Parts: sequence; structure tokens; C-alpha cells
Amino acid sequence: MGASIIDSSIFGNIFSTDAMRQVWSDRNRTEKYLDIERALAVVQGRLGIIPQEAADEIVRNCDIDKIDMDKLRAQTERIGYPVLGVVSQLNALCRDRLGEYCHWGATTQDITDTATVMQIREGLDLVEAELNAICAALADLSKRYRDTPVIGRSNLQQAIPVTFGFKTAAILAGMERHRERLQQLRPRVLMGEFGGACGTLASIESGAMETQAGLMAELGLAQPDIAWHTVRDTIAEVGAFLGLVGGSLGKIAMDVKLMMQHEVAEVFEPFAPGRGSSSTMPQKRNPISSCYIHAAVSVVRQHSAALMDAMIADHERSTGPWEIDGDDRQHRTDQWPGHVGSRDDGPGPVYRSRIRPRPGLRPVPHGDQEQSPAARPAGRASGNQPAP
Repeated sequence: MGASIIDSSIFGNIFSTDAMRQVWSDRNRTEKYLDIERALAVVQGRLGIIPQEAADEIVRNCDIDKIDMDKLRAQTERIGYPVLGVVSQLNALCRDRLGEYCHWGATTQDITDTATVMQIREGLDLVEAELNAICAALADLSKRYRDTPVIGRSNLQQAIPVTFGFKTAAILAGMERHRERLQQLRPRVLMGEFGGACGTLASIESGAMETQAGLMAELGLAQPDIAWHTVRDTIAEVGAFLGLVGGSLGKIAMDVKLMMQHEVAEVFEPFAPGRGSSSTMPQKRNPISSCYIHAAVSVVRQHSAALMDAMIADHERSTGPWEIDGDDRQHRTDQWPGHVGSRDDGPGPVYRSRIRPRPGLRPVPHGDQEQSPAARPAGRASGNQPAP
């Protein structure tokens, strides 16, 4: 039973994808906690910080199928966070009290933040695949329609002719910048957390930095320069990035909606029986994908703003801002791929449909949309022609 639009059995695939829902599922999140506890035990056993026998026993029991998820739900409702519930179950699974060496020197936020970064890494891989597909579709359209004229518009008024390939190439340039941004943010964002109670690693008397370095190496994450429990710029950067990409996708949706109007009829979303149909008016063919893109990117931008709010955190452990972060990151990241929809409904299929070339260049009353280049020589001598 889905209570949110993302998990809805009816609307879910409009707003997200099965792959992204899996990234942010309870099972995957809990599995990430176990991956971290396993890696921590491996490193600390190797360094002699905990007995090797304990490390081996902890590793043997870091299995998601051994975790009682119903019990974990009850533990989380009582405690407020799931990490202690996972650790207590893992402890109980280990023989001879060897599980008491689990979670050595770590704190709940270390595990939670690092798991979140690992989920973000998986989510960004999916986002990157979508971006690549969008850029490939836009590049194809730009080449194919480089000589297909459509009217350019200024303030929703006819201006001068452009080509459809020009319109898509301009959007492509922006999407390529987003791909560049994604590559630039990965080294900053994909950084784990292991600092202990207040970030000082004081609970590990020796080998603390070696533990941190080894843990991040095991997990394939960057080692932080210093604890970032309440310095949340990297998480907010992911939100800002997705907000920017969402804005570009919203621009595509806006143009498609306007160009699909009956009076314009320059582009259409892909045709399928019943797609975008009306329950009342049989002549309608609604730009339904563009409508959902517009709606979804608006929500994504609000989630991005919430992550900015979560940066305003108190001292070394926050009293509320971190919980904003935890509640918001899933929805913001999870909604992005659904409204991109490059699998069937993205800008490639939307733009690939029928394009009206010269019939779309209808002159407007009292003017000529091709006047500007032709009028330049006369304009230099006599000034611009006044409007009638």
C-alpha cells in the first residue's frame, strides 16, 4: 500500500521508477547500514582495534536476510532512528557476545550519513543515465532539424524565424552543462562520515584516522577532511543540482505545451491510443507528460530549498535540521527520474513526433517576422520602422 505519490501503485511510475524506488527502499537503506558495519569490522580487525574473531563473526552476520524488519520498525518507532535497532539485532546474532565489538567508535549519524551518501551515489548513477539519454536525443534532434524552420517567439509574440534544431541545440547546451556539474560534484558529495560522538574520534584511543581511511576505502568513498555532521553543504549541493536540472526539464515541458496548442501545432507528444485524452471532449489530446514534468519539477525545487534550510544546524549535533534532511532527500532524489521519463516520454520521443515546418511560419497581422535581418540596411539610415 503506497501512501505517497512515489509509492502509489497507480501514479508511481509517472513520478518515479522502480530502480530509483529500490535505491531509497527500507531494505536497501538497511543493507547499507550493514555494509558499513561490515566494512568497519573488517578494518578494525585488520588494525587490531577489535579482536579478529569478533570481526569475522560480525562480518558473517551482516546479512540483510537476518534482520527482522518488523522488529526494526518497532525499534525505530521507539528509539527514533533505525541504526541502534540494526546494531542491537546484529549484536544478538553474534555468538559469545562478540557482537559487542560491532559499531566500535561510531555514532548513529556516522552510519546514517554514510548510508545516505551511498544511496545518493546509486541515485546519481541513474540520473546520469537519464541525462545521457536526454542529451543523445537532443543531439539527434538538433542535427535532424537544423534546417527546419519554426517561428521564434518573444514575449509569446511571433519574432523572427529560427530552426527547430536551434531550439533543441540551445537546450542541449544547458543539459551538457548539467552533465559537467554532475561530474564536478561527485568528488565533493561522495564522501563518507566517521567521527564518533562529536566528530573528534575521541572514543578510539589509537588508530582512529587509520580506521576512518580504511573504512572509506572499503566503501569506495572519499575520506572527509573533518567531520561534517552539521555542515551539510554537500547534501544541499545534490538538491541544488537536481533543482537546476529540473528547471531545464521544466523549460522543455513549457515549450512543448505551448507548441502543442491547436493554433500552433508545431510539435506533439508521442501518440498512443487514449494518451492525454479527455473524459469530456473527444477532440482533446493533452500534453500530459509535459504537465506532469511541470508539476514534478516544481516539487523538486521545493525539496531543494528544504535542504538549504537543513544547513542551518546547531553546534555539533542538530535538533531538527538533520531530520529535515532525512525526510527530504528521498523525495527530492526519487522524483527526478520519473518526471524525466526518458524511457518513453522524455524530450526525445516528445520532439520526435510530427513537426510542422513552413506552415508554422504564418505572418502576423501588421508585421513581418522576417523583417529584422532584411531591414537592417535601411534601419541604419532611417531608423526602425514604427509599428502601425
